Amino acid sequence: MGTFDNRYVAIKKESAYGTPSGSYKFGEVDDESIRHQYDILTRDDMSRYGAAKTVTGKEYSSGDINMAMLNDDFTGNLIMGMMGTDTVGSISGGLYPHTFTEAGTLASYTLLVSREDKEHLYKGQVVDSMSVSASLNEYATVGFSMMGRSEDIGAIANAGTTNPTFPDALPALYFSNAKVFFNADSTATSLVKSISFDINLNRDDENACALGSTTYTVAPPAQRREISGTIEFNKVVHSAVESEPTYTQLTTADGLELSGSGIELKVQFGDDATADLLTFNFYKIRFEAADANVSGRDTNTMSVNFVALYSPDDSKMMDIVMRNTTSGAY
Repeated sequence: MGTFDNRYVAIKKESAYGTPSGSYKFGEVDDESIRHQYDILTRDDMSRYGAAKTVTGKEYSSGDINMAMLNDDFTGNLIMGMMGTDTVGSISGGLYPHTFTEAGTLASYTLLVSREDKEHLYKGQVVDSMSVSASLNEYATVGFSMMGRSEDIGAIANAGTTNPTFPDALPALYFSNAKVFFNADSTATSLVKSISFDINLNRDDENACALGSTTYTVAPPAQRREISGTIEFNKVVHSAVESEPTYTQLTTADGLELSGSGIELKVQFGDDATADLLTFNFYKIRFEAADANVSGRDTNTMSVNFVALYSPDDSKMMDIVMRNTTSGAY
C-alpha cells in the first residue's frame, strides 16, 4: 500500500570485503538507522578569530537494525557475522539445526536499504554487536549494530526496482513458548520474568583504514568479545527450584559463578510446537549482586546483572543454535 511497499532492508553476503555475492535476503525489520557519515577536520590557526578551513576526514557508515526475533535467513546471516562458523546438522522434524560457533573469519555484507523513493547501497558492512531482549508474554526482539564503508552514492536507484520477498510463513518468536535453564539443569525454570543480553565485538575501525582511501579498505577487526546481560525473576529467589541463583548465593562475599563443563545458562525461543527454534548457550556465567528492593505495593521481584566469560573447560564463551528449513550453511 503506497510507499510502504518500498520500505525494506536486504542483506547479501560478500565473497571479499566490499564485493557482494549471491542473492539478497530480506528481513521483517521494525526500524533501521544506517547512515553515511564523515569526520570534518577543522583548521584552527592563530591569524583569525574563527576557523576558516576544513577538510573531510574518514568516511564510513553505521547504524542499527531492530526487529522481532525470527529464525529466518536474514537473522541467520547477521548471526553468522557475529559468530564466524555455521555447522549444519541432519534434518529433524523438517528443520535443519545451524550451530553458530566463535570460529573462522567473520563475514562482511552488503546492505540494500529502500526508503520509499530510493534504494541505498552500503557495502562492506560488518556486525559490531547484537542485543536480545525478552519480557514475559511479549515478542522477543533483536538488534544488530552495523558498521562499514561509506554509502555507495553512485548506486542510489529508484525504489521498486527490487522485488522483496519476506518470510511470511514464519511467526516472530515471543517470550511465552520459551525456556531458560541454569547450571546445566535439564528442567527449565518458571521464575524468569525477563532477560536481556548484549554481545559486543568492540571492532577497531581506526585500523580498517589505509592511505589512499577515505573509507575502510578492510573489515574493521574484532577485538575483545564482551557479553553482558540482566535477568529479572518474578520473585526473590531464596530457595532454588531449578538451579536458579538464590539471593544468598548472589550476596555472599565471593558472589556466584557458574562454571565447569557444560552449558551454564541456556535461553530458548520457539513457537507453539517447539521451544528450540533459536537457542543461546553460555558456558561460564559470573553474576553481580542481586537487586531486590520494594516499592509501594508492587510485587517484590529480583534482578541480577551477569557477564558471560570464556570457559576453559568448554573452549568457548557461547554458541547459538537456529533451526529452520534452510539446508545450507550461511
